[in-house]
Amino acid sequence: MKKIVLAFIIIVWVALMGISVHGAQAAEMMAKSYDINGYSIAYYENNKIVFQNYGDGISEKSVFELASNGKVISAYIALKLVDEGKLNLEDKIASFLDSSLITDDERICDITLKQLLCHTAGFSPSFELGIDKKIYSDPGEKFCYSGVGYIYLQNVIENVSGMTIEQAAQYYVFEPLGMNNSTFEHIKTVTPYMTLSSVVIYIFAVFIIVFIVLLLLTFIFGKLTKFRFFTYRSSLPVCFVMAGIVNTLFLMFVFVSKVVVIFLICFAVIGVSLLLARRNAKIFYASIPIVIIFIMVLGFTIPVSIPVTNDIVAKTPNCAYTLKSTSEDMAIFCKELLKQYDSDDGAVKDMFSDAVNIDPANSWGLGIAIEYESKGETYWHSGINPGFQSLFVLYPLQDKYVLVLTNSDNGLSFAKEIAKAFLEIDGCWDIKR
Repeated sequence: MKKIVLAFIIIVWVALMGISVHGAQAAEMMAKSYDINGYSIAYYENNKIVFQNYGDGISEKSVFELASNGKVISAYIALKLVDEGKLNLEDKIASFLDSSLITDDERICDITLKQLLCHTAGFSPSFELGIDKKIYSDPGEKFCYSGVGYIYLQNVIENVSGMTIEQAAQYYVFEPLGMNNSTFEHIKTVTPYMTLSSVVIYIFAVFIIVFIVLLLLTFIFGKLTKFRFFTYRSSLPVCFVMAGIVNTLFLMFVFVSKVVVIFLICFAVIGVSLLLARRNAKIFYASIPIVIIFIMVLGFTIPVSIPVTNDIVAKTPNCAYTLKSTSEDMAIFCKELLKQYDSDDGAVKDMFSDAVNIDPANSWGLGIAIEYESKGETYWHSGINPGFQSLFVLYPLQDKYVLVLTNSDNGLSFAKEIAKAFLEIDGCWDIKR
């Protein structure tokens, strides 16, 4: 009898291992087809978590940038403050804001906490070049996914709690749940990989604009002074150097410092071409656009991902895009969200209630996206930073979730395929932003 039982256990174990190995092999093959350099995946079902990792040195303890997934953490914190009675969903946020965030637009006084959480406050989606404080639609009128709105939410959290966003995250989320490798601060992550096309866009967009503007200004100045203090030949290198300095500062301090080293290499190549062509006027004038066009063409024709540096300049903790975490930690957080979904108490459960309808297939709750499937709703959020893309999808009806972290610009498409296969539903997990 013991031999029969043992044989049965071995058969079951082998079968399960076969499924696991097959799944890992399928994921690796899919990763190669999407040019994914590394990933860490957490699958949860039947009260069990299974991790799959791929890439040099990557494990469930490896730290990735999770970008916009930090918004879900901050929404959770805000709802915990509601539980404590320090906030109310219908509270007008103006009284909790720093004076620097208050504008002359009277509609700022109409925005509620609930509207910030579900992206109906009327703010712009963009925040990379500074906080756009303009209100583009009446609060509560329509959905517009907004990084700016969550910067306002962060300010509310900090002023109400008396903590920084990092301290609040540690107090309300990371420490209670045991998420020991999560932070909004600057820490070392796995090496990000960016597609060459993304790199060339980042490194040249601002440079080209600044360079052209400077040339136009010097040309106008030359015309006004009848070219007494101006020659096109002498001004071109000066404008080139100044545009390079501006672009380097932009890349270092704004959002994409990961690619500043690559820009400096390209900048040096263009500088050398100017130096070599200085004796031939036509080649001298044409060298900058020719080299830039050549690099751009290479970037868009060669389908390759390249490793880039981590942020050279540390970003100020920001709930909209600076979250760093591991699949191990985020698996704990996803399990907590499933627990709150089934809870009858606390404001966090309201995260899963429709707060605004986007289209027939999508709504947004208080901090998380909702997609209606034929087999039941899924709840999800994604994150995109240069060289990092991630996705988690909760499927409460089946008590399942899947979490995919990648260090790749192609990671989101890969993550969706992984989620479809594991959850056995044909989800989109995408909205117009």
